[in-house]
Amino acid sequence: MKNLFNKVVENVLSQCTSGNLPGVVRTFLLISFLVISGSVAFAQSNDDCAMCHDDPELFTIVNGREVSRYIPAGILENSVHSYLECISCHTDADVEEFPHADKLQPVNCGDCHDEAMSKYMDGVHGIAFEEGDKNSPDCAECHGTHQILSSADPQSRTYKMNIPVLCGTCHREGAPVARAYNIGEHNIVENYTQGIHGRGLFNSGLVVTATCNNCHGNHLILPHTNMNSSISEKNIAATCMQCHARIEDVHIKIIDKELWEKSPGAIPACTDCHPPHKVELKNIIENISDKTCLKCHEQPDIHKVVDDEQVSLYVDVNEFINSAHNNITCVKCHSDVTANIARPCETSDKVDCSSCHAEESDIYFQSGHGKAYFAKHENAPYCTDCHGSHKVIPSENENSPTFRSEVPKLCGECHKENGQAVEGTNLKETDAYYDYSTSVHGRSLEEKGLLSAAICTDCHTTHFMLKEDDERSSVNPAKLAKTCGNCHKGIYDQYIDSEHGISANTEELKFPTCETCHSAHNISEVHESKFMSEISSQCGQCHEELAETYLETYHGKVYQLGYLEAARCSDCHGAHNIYRMDNPKSTISPRNIVATCSKCHTDANMKFTGYLTHATHYDKSNFPWLYYTFWAMTGLLLSVFAFFGLHTLLWIPRSLGAMIKKRKEPKPVGKQMYIRRFQKKNRITHIFVIVSFILLALTGMILKFAYMDWAQYLAEAIGGAHIAGFIHRTAALITFGYFIFHVVALLKVKFKKGIKVSKFIFSSNSLMFNRKDIRDFWASIKWFIGVGPRPDYGRWTYWEKFDYFAVFWGVLVIGSTGLMLWFPEIFTKFLPGWLINVAQIIHSDEALLAVGFIFTIHFFNTHLRPESFPMDTVIFTGYVLEEEYKKDRPHEYEQLVKSGKINDVRVEKEFTKEQMRTIKIFGFTALFAGVVMILLIIYSLIFH
Repeated sequence: MKNLFNKVVENVLSQCTSGNLPGVVRTFLLISFLVISGSVAFAQSNDDCAMCHDDPELFTIVNGREVSRYIPAGILENSVHSYLECISCHTDADVEEFPHADKLQPVNCGDCHDEAMSKYMDGVHGIAFEEGDKNSPDCAECHGTHQILSSADPQSRTYKMNIPVLCGTCHREGAPVARAYNIGEHNIVENYTQGIHGRGLFNSGLVVTATCNNCHGNHLILPHTNMNSSISEKNIAATCMQCHARIEDVHIKIIDKELWEKSPGAIPACTDCHPPHKVELKNIIENISDKTCLKCHEQPDIHKVVDDEQVSLYVDVNEFINSAHNNITCVKCHSDVTANIARPCETSDKVDCSSCHAEESDIYFQSGHGKAYFAKHENAPYCTDCHGSHKVIPSENENSPTFRSEVPKLCGECHKENGQAVEGTNLKETDAYYDYSTSVHGRSLEEKGLLSAAICTDCHTTHFMLKEDDERSSVNPAKLAKTCGNCHKGIYDQYIDSEHGISANTEELKFPTCETCHSAHNISEVHESKFMSEISSQCGQCHEELAETYLETYHGKVYQLGYLEAARCSDCHGAHNIYRMDNPKSTISPRNIVATCSKCHTDANMKFTGYLTHATHYDKSNFPWLYYTFWAMTGLLLSVFAFFGLHTLLWIPRSLGAMIKKRKEPKPVGKQMYIRRFQKKNRITHIFVIVSFILLALTGMILKFAYMDWAQYLAEAIGGAHIAGFIHRTAALITFGYFIFHVVALLKVKFKKGIKVSKFIFSSNSLMFNRKDIRDFWASIKWFIGVGPRPDYGRWTYWEKFDYFAVFWGVLVIGSTGLMLWFPEIFTKFLPGWLINVAQIIHSDEALLAVGFIFTIHFFNTHLRPESFPMDTVIFTGYVLEEEYKKDRPHEYEQLVKSGKINDVRVEKEFTKEQMRTIKIFGFTALFAGVVMILLIIYSLIFH
């Protein structure tokens, strides 16, 4: 069967290779045959691959272009890989059934050549390849694909004589690599061929002369700015000494046998005198003096044209003499000059500072600035942009642009709004200089001249500037605390030992850094209002639920109203030394909690600390008392409003009818007969009630709805939360005052008349509820719905009695809980601290009930009923028209007539316009305040 299959294969292949059929058709037939006959396929070999790949017309489409897949016969036999099978490299082509996938993965040479691959990936070529740079060379570009020859073979791309040509395919004038990167020399291969090494190789055929890989290495190719590079200032001498032995004996300028310099100008490195790729036997320093350069460059009008702009080439000798480089010759920096031409500097390019400052240069080129410079970002800063060109002044000199006080301005030239650093970048902050200038660091430096204040380089380092998401960056979250700790050592020690210490970071849990609370550049004083007003929201970034519960407390509410003396997170938990409650070092641990609370509450005790700081009435399992208290108060509030709301709605139609009827009646003119309804002390007491209640309602609702903008605006308008609290407590004292006055007045009447307590409370004219009130209520409902007459109301109606006792209830409930909130230290001497939380709920919700009831139900019953609108003045004047009294309170009027007391309360009066104007101004002000407050409350409840 196998022999038969092989014969069939041979026949098919002979037809496919005969040339009688088009290449595409032959390929299609072959692939189709292999698919059909896959069930009898056997182990794969190079011959199997050749069945397809020996076709010169075999190709695939890659990125819209044809790519040949033709492998000439015998090419592998001459390769160093001749002992390998195709599938040894193309592992995903090793399939049981033909054909294999159209697209195979690129061959991974590192499977065998792991050391070479590792070095390649660490070098600039590998890094560029990883970043997807289309100009980066891979293994095949240097070594070939299938016909890989030994480097000892003259035909090999990597043969000694061929190396410069191979490297020159990229490193030559006009090549993509030269255009894309800031490589010091664009035409390296031409410069090399003109140098002594190149002439020795190409003119004399000396294979012992240096080629690219002798200096740069084979695979680990690094820029000279990298301290690990074979051509860095640190290693260049050792590299040259591979061929040029005993340099110490030859070069008399070598000091102390050191082969690279430690300070500028001290000891020359090989490339200082022998420019790379242009190596000559002559010493350019000896051939070109500074005078030679200054013949031209001392002329003020000397310039050259760069990108259609004139660039001055003038050098001020005085500036150079006073610079840090005054002992260095021109050609020490401009080392790429050519001594044997009329204008040696004609071949000079940009100065490479790494010739002396190798370490700094290495750091710079790894930084964000250096990478931007290599990528030819037009705004990327180079050494001369910060340090200057010829007038380079040491940073210790206060005239230097890198002097400590000048560094922020220097960095700010680019890092400001619309600055060069912002254009074409994705920096986190676009106006870092302004933010820094307004920060505590910037103000300390600029306003106070404190050189110890942090500047840009203290945080971002001098040359190794990296974005914060780079793990090597000094401002990376993992390193930021340590960076700040260079100045704030004590705080750093506290922070790193605390629960927030960055060392405790995990993948799931990220701890805050200095920037989380203090920001990056616009850092404010911790005692300034800006920082104080942000501290709780900062903690809320992580502790969202705790922050919300904090804002529900008295501390949180007055804090939202701008009272920065209120206790904040850091006041209780500490600023940097934050620990869990079970840690003995914690400020809220059982051993420390009393001392913590005593910072504000001097008489605090252990029971006081039982106050539930972050409790919420929504958590039934943990705080049942708060849960049930809240819902009990909510139930009371809803039931009262439901009952009296329905009562009001039923009353409105009857009230509208009474208004229409009243408008048809003529208005009284002149003196009229009135019934005195209230005595003077009653009217004055009611004025105190109005004033104190409105003040309590206003300041109380500001606190209750502290999260609303209107509350914060009103708090600021009256002088802040502290003043609002003072007004609230003052109004509370007025309330206690008139309440006590009223009770005492009642007792005086009782004892003066000698009336029994039962008769005093339950008499027909008493404000205590009785059977008549029940009858009047039921009769009122029947009258509202049109099935009965209007009731004969007496001196006090059932709704007026409810209003009266509501005051008693309110003073007792709201007053007692208010005292607990006012003096928590006293009450917690004998009560548990969590009762303060209960008191807050009762006080807040009962106050909301009182305010809502007075400004809606009570206002309607007395002033806003259509027949009384816009205001009933009887509470202010004390008198009501006799005819009106007959209609409103027929039962009371009838009793007065029968008892003969009618003349005691009947008075003929006339109120002046001035009197009525004063009354109405006061009354309308109170009505307006109440209505506005109700609207604000409704708005807050809806849009919370």
